[in-house]
Amino acid sequence: MKKSLLVLILALGAMTAQAQWTVGVKGGVARTALDRSNSGRIDETYSALFKGDYGIMAEYSIAPWFAIRADFSAMSRSYRMDRNLHYLDPVYTEYTNNYLMLPVMADFSFGGDRLRGHAYCGGYGGWWANAKTKGKTYWMTDYYVYFEDFDGRREFNSEDQRLIAGAVGGAGLSYVVYEGPALNLGLQLDALYYYDLVSHHKGYAHLSDPRYLNTLSITLGLTARF
Repeated sequence: MKKSLLVLILALGAMTAQAQWTVGVKGGVARTALDRSNSGRIDETYSALFKGDYGIMAEYSIAPWFAIRADFSAMSRSYRMDRNLHYLDPVYTEYTNNYLMLPVMADFSFGGDRLRGHAYCGGYGGWWANAKTKGKTYWMTDYYVYFEDFDGRREFNSEDQRLIAGAVGGAGLSYVVYEGPALNLGLQLDALYYYDLVSHHKGYAHLSDPRYLNTLSITLGLTARF
């Protein structure tokens, strides 16, 4: 028992001696699609939109092949709704939803000293910071259909669930551009998929209407490892 404990302590000591910090900034695009039942909404079509994803990252390497990574980013998780009835073809709404996202992931890496591949898995929490809508609406008379553009901030209400959570996973590539005695500078290319497990819509009193956002984020980062 004592020998096993000694081996464990030595192993943990060796891993700690190899531990390193990596910090960086990142930016890129986020493609978000809405997952919602179309029951009762057969005249609505939802499509994904590309928006921005910008933030910072921090990673603590426990072993050459394993690290814990956390990001903090401002991500726009946005989508579009089109009315598909013939006489309402011009009607649409773009929903721009700006979130503060905090993913925490295990990073399993492989490769050489300069170029390495990464596989990520973990979870995230998010806060729906603000929202806006723009598009074209309509009203009808006995003889005509009138259309009108709109563009403005959306106010939150009791049906909105602003605190969300979900699962995140993906892959990446890192490359050391400069290797110094105490500091390495590199590039980090990541593709992460965010899958909501909490609906951002609480539903109505007598109608369940869950709505989940699923986002593919592709970012390029500048990193410093020390």
